[in-house]
Amino acid sequence: MVNFLIVSILNLLSLSLSLALAIYLMVSLRTKMNSRDSTILVVCFLISLVTVIPALVIKYTAAELGFDEHINSLFGRIGFSVFTAFIDELNKYIVIIAYAYRRREFDEPQAGIFVTMLIALGFVTGDNAWHIIQADKYADTWRILSSIPMSMLVGVLMGFYSGMSKYGLDSDDLSSFGLRIRGLVTATLFHGFYNFFLFMEEYNSLMTLIVIGALIVLLQVGLCIFRARRLHSRLVYSRMRRTKSGSGDI
Repeated sequence: MVNFLIVSILNLLSLSLSLALAIYLMVSLRTKMNSRDSTILVVCFLISLVTVIPALVIKYTAAELGFDEHINSLFGRIGFSVFTAFIDELNKYIVIIAYAYRRREFDEPQAGIFVTMLIALGFVTGDNAWHIIQADKYADTWRILSSIPMSMLVGVLMGFYSGMSKYGLDSDDLSSFGLRIRGLVTATLFHGFYNFFLFMEEYNSLMTLIVIGALIVLLQVGLCIFRARRLHSRLVYSRMRRTKSGSGDI
């Protein structure tokens, strides 16, 4: 009973952490959205909370058909890991395309990263709340705690490529579409990598591979953030020049 209470408290604390982190990002990033309306961050977070529902329905249906993490074969587990990752990332991607992508604030990689991080936090908050209600396993604390940084990291990757698809490109351009799909595929692969090891019962023998995978993800995220900041600086400089040029003509 005591152990169950401890696990329950840890789960609630981890859920509170994702909420607190989301609120912090909403406040701290609102001044960095190119001095434009930052309500997109709040709306995306709230919408992504709801998108957990269709994702859970799809995964529940698959489990009823016998397709879940208890598959014995290696290829079956890999397939299920990628499948669940794709369902989660697809629902986040839909929020980007259906709402965020249409907003003028979503016009560069840095804005894409900010928005997608809030989408990822909203989704993982709803997903963790559902797992806390449904499950009482000790492993859930590790899953819930690790899913927060994982969701944010893959959110950076998807957000970068989604933002790049708006950076100087027409939304109907084939290259723009390719960048958006690249973001979805990249996020799905890294998320699937995380899921695969999460479903494994023995971590010790795979720790080396886990560390290598984590370093690759961090490297990719670091490069995306670095490139996004450089492109943001160019965009700000370009806008300043246009503003000065316009005032000079007057």
